[in-house]
Amino acid sequence: MTIFFKRKLMILAVFFGTVTTVTFGTFLMTPTYEAESTLMVKMGREHVYQPEVGSATPAISFDQERVVESEMQILQSRDLLARVIESIGVENIYPDFESGEDRVIHLENSITQMQKDLSIAGVKNSNVIRVAFQHHDPEMAAKAVNLLIDFLLERHLQIFSNPRAGFLESQVAARQESLNDARDTLQDFKQRHGLSSLQEEQRLLLAQRRDFDTDLKKAQNDREGLKSKLGALLRQISRIPKQISLTSVSERQKVIDETKGNLLKLQLQEQELSTRYKKTSRRVKNIHNEIALTQAFVQEQEAQFMDRVTKGKNPVYQELEIEIHKSKSEYHSLESRMKQIHHHLEEIDAHLAKLDALKKELDTLDRAVDAHEKNYAIYLARVEEARVSEEMDALKMANISIIQPSTLPVAPIKPKVGLNILLGIILGGTASISLAFAAEYFQSGYTRPEHVSHEFGLPILVSIKHNENLT
Repeated sequence: MTIFFKRKLMILAVFFGTVTTVTFGTFLMTPTYEAESTLMVKMGREHVYQPEVGSATPAISFDQERVVESEMQILQSRDLLARVIESIGVENIYPDFESGEDRVIHLENSITQMQKDLSIAGVKNSNVIRVAFQHHDPEMAAKAVNLLIDFLLERHLQIFSNPRAGFLESQVAARQESLNDARDTLQDFKQRHGLSSLQEEQRLLLAQRRDFDTDLKKAQNDREGLKSKLGALLRQISRIPKQISLTSVSERQKVIDETKGNLLKLQLQEQELSTRYKKTSRRVKNIHNEIALTQAFVQEQEAQFMDRVTKGKNPVYQELEIEIHKSKSEYHSLESRMKQIHHHLEEIDAHLAKLDALKKELDTLDRAVDAHEKNYAIYLARVEEARVSEEMDALKMANISIIQPSTLPVAPIKPKVGLNILLGIILGGTASISLAFAAEYFQSGYTRPEHVSHEFGLPILVSIKHNENLT
């Protein structure tokens, strides 16, 4: 407070001097006007990738931030600014740069100044661009912004346009010629080999082969059955006599039969006696000797027996021979049938192999025709798209829309009188106080008696007020 009261005159002088200077300077400044316009960047045909060849499905690539940033860079390009300045005139937009120097230097200086006065920013979380330009002349500011936007639309179409209708039309003609050649080659191939419907012919041949294959398998099964049957018949006939006795007459047959009957009776008596007597018994020995004599007689008579026998073929043997002959005949017939089926199958397989070879060539020709048809259709669609795109370019149809064109600004944005005066007051107060403290710091001597007592540690006995009249 001592400093405030001691330096009050200096503080007030500096404060009011600063405020006065700022106030007068504010009113003497040339007013600056800002013209503003807003644009919306939409997703349009410029951001749809259309390949010249390949898939006809367009690929969409749209990144909002990058698209907006790209348009902002185009707005700030030197060529665009130079075109605006040249359209308005350097002497009109920046008359201060008009002098005896080179015009190129004037233009470069004007571009640099316009880059400083131009403000381009994207609105947050949107695809809107704000374009603002400051100038001392409000009409000039509005005109510059509108021209800049008009030139942006033209430059945008120049950058993104792709005049290719003429090139694509020549490609369509070439593709049409290639397609006609492929079709002629395919037709000539079909006529040369007599192919009307190769798939139908293959289907019929495969059906025939399936039927023959079924017959072959059936014949093979029948042959195996006959083979087994023949083996069984041959084994059976080998065990059967070819001839058998049909009738038999014997002169001594009755005597032999009676003797055998007596022999049987003797053997039964022998067994009965053996149960009652010993083997050494006379009766047992007598019956045993009698049996031996009877057996010898029977053997002698059978050895001397002469038969008169009538013989002939065995009927069973004859039936087996007939069955074997029949089975062999069927077996040979089946083998002959199988050979014929094999021959037919070989012919069908050869024909199918030929058709397979022809089918590969035919498929190659068909694929060539399909490929040429697809290419022709793709290029034809590209021609139509290119023509439409060029017509839209001629009409200046772009993906940029003007939300608000620039209008004549009414009030200047600079200078801001109230703000400048407030800043002058703050600056004056700060400068005056700072200057008072600085003056006090650099002054030699003491302002109050307490300072002397505090510095030297001595009590104050007398203090005398300073009087400038005293010498």
